[in-house]
Amino acid sequence: MAREYDVIIVGAGMVGALTAVLTAQKGLTVALIDKHSGRYPLSTPPAYDARVSAISALSQTLLEQAGAWQRIAKERLAPYQRMAVWDGLGDGYVDFDVRYQQAASLGQLVENAALCDALMKSVHDTRGIDLYFDDAVASHQEQESGVEVVLASDRSLRGAVLIAADGANSNLRQQNNVDTVEWDYGHHAIVTTVEIDAAHEDTAWQAFGEEGILAFLPMPSVADKHYVSIVWSVSPADAEQLMALEEDAFCRRLTYAINRRFTALSLTVPRMAIPLRQRHAKHYVQPGFVLIGDAAHTIHPLAGQGANLGFADVSALVPILVKAHQRGDMLGSLKILRRYQRARMLDNIAMSASMEAFKRVFTTQQPAVVQLRNLGLKLCHKSPSIKQKLVAHAAGLNQ
Repeated sequence: MAREYDVIIVGAGMVGALTAVLTAQKGLTVALIDKHSGRYPLSTPPAYDARVSAISALSQTLLEQAGAWQRIAKERLAPYQRMAVWDGLGDGYVDFDVRYQQAASLGQLVENAALCDALMKSVHDTRGIDLYFDDAVASHQEQESGVEVVLASDRSLRGAVLIAADGANSNLRQQNNVDTVEWDYGHHAIVTTVEIDAAHEDTAWQAFGEEGILAFLPMPSVADKHYVSIVWSVSPADAEQLMALEEDAFCRRLTYAINRRFTALSLTVPRMAIPLRQRHAKHYVQPGFVLIGDAAHTIHPLAGQGANLGFADVSALVPILVKAHQRGDMLGSLKILRRYQRARMLDNIAMSASMEAFKRVFTTQQPAVVQLRNLGLKLCHKSPSIKQKLVAHAAGLNQ
């Protein structure tokens, strides 16, 4: 006999786990399914997780509501007060700092593993969530009152709504024949943690030039040594070459790519090369079914907004489900679920389009475009009002 739930969530990563906690806190019953074990072992600093997220003020508030942010050790958090961006093919430069907003920081850098670990602890401490880990959805079928899910373990679950939070290559999205608009960015992102020779000044540094797009993201210092998480976006051929270099040679290339503002001394974790692909679902909802987070949309990581977009999805969806539940409405009805789609789709499309335009402008080496983008950076640098708007958007303070 199938177990009954209000909400069935597939995917216990950051977005899925946060959705589970926030809905269960409001009295809904939740089944959380993931093919993995739900354990996120943390390494000892400075061997920080190679994948990090820049958490906005809005996202931090959601994580605090879930009781997860408080579980992240302060020594694993890196608040940044400033962003500095320059063009390696010219003299264009712009910086932003916290004085443009009434906030303690522009955001906080934190390892994805630390976020997932904290959220999973909140999941375990929240009543109303049943866990189905080391398991997967074998099949699911829409019913008059919701959806029935059969797991690979042969267990059956029934819920009012099925939420796909199973990542960029979402199996549920494919099983439900949701079409996407997508293309390859022609870039791979090399990520790792690097010891550098000088303090990063609580600044997120970003350079554009012949060496690709390179971000130096501040991580906590350890024993007076300084560390950054890098995201180095280059062509697949360049990525293959960089991944093949010995560590010393890689550090020399990295030092050159950051215009020698820092010297890269060593790596604290192995490099990873991640193919980058833009993807956006043509619709987020079907009767009894919702896409959320990377299952609905992925963008280029150059602005660090991927995690924040997913958390913004959660911020929109959960209140809609909670209000419907309180009114006794059917959670899986299209009338209810389309409210979430209307709330999020235009914002996500706008961010996707702006990242594509940004990537095209800052990866070209055509002289006319290089000249124009340098002029744009200079004008932005001289305009406090533009800086204020950009900082507010990046920090999630205008949502």
